[in-house]
Amino acid sequence: DSCARDPEKSRRLNVDSTIRVIDRLVEWKTPFTFTSSESVFNGLEGNYREDDPAHPILLYGAQKLEIETYLRDLECDCAVLRLGKVFGLSPTDEKLFGGWLKDIKAAKPIRCAEDQVFSPIHISDVIEGLRSSARKKLRGLYHLCGPKAYSRLELLNMFLDDVRRFRPVELEVQPCSIDDFPLLEKRPKDVSMCPDKFVRDTGIELQAPEAVSRAFAEAHFGTSDGNT
Repeated sequence: DSCARDPEKSRRLNVDSTIRVIDRLVEWKTPFTFTSSESVFNGLEGNYREDDPAHPILLYGAQKLEIETYLRDLECDCAVLRLGKVFGLSPTDEKLFGGWLKDIKAAKPIRCAEDQVFSPIHISDVIEGLRSSARKKLRGLYHLCGPKAYSRLELLNMFLDDVRRFRPVELEVQPCSIDDFPLLEKRPKDVSMCPDKFVRDTGIELQAPEAVSRAFAEAHFGTSDGNT
C-alpha cells in the first residue's frame, strides 16, 4: 500500500534508483542478483513457473516487472530471483506466525483470509538461496519460494494445532476474503509459484512451513511461562 499511496516516491526508489545501481554494476562488469517478487503475477492461476506470463495488478509488482524487463533487454550478467511470501520467527515479525502470536496469547479473535494463496518461504531459506545462487553462478530467471502453496487460513489453523500441543487455546477464527480488508489496491488471490527450477540448479532443500510452525509453537508455548 505504501507504493500505491505515493507512486512517485516508490518509483524513485524501486525503479529509478535501482536502474542507476544496475547501470553502475554493468559498467563495472560485476555479476549481481536482483530480487523480484511473486507480485508480478495477477493471481488468477497459481503455481506459476518462470515461463508463465507476468501480469501484475499491484503497483509494486509492476515496478518489479519493469526492472525484470530492463535486465532482460540489457542481457547482463545477473540472476533474477522472484521471492515468495517471506516470513521469519521473531515475535516482532508481523508476517504470518509472528503476526498471529500476540493475538493468540491474548485470545483475541483473528480475521484471516481464506482466499489468498502463496508459497511461503522462511528468511533463512532466502539467505541460503541467495548464497547458493552466487556460488552456482546462476543466470536468468528463477522462483525462490516455499515448496508448497498454502492459504493464510491454512497456515493459521496449522499454527493453532501446533500451539494446542502445548497449551489449551480457545480462539475465535473469523474466515474472510482478502478483499474484505481496507487495502488501497486489490491483492492477487493466488501467487503460489513453483521452485523446481531453482531447486534443480542449486540442490537447496527448502523448509516446509509445518516444521517451522511446530518449532515456533514450541518456542513460545512449550515452557511453563510461555517464554523462550
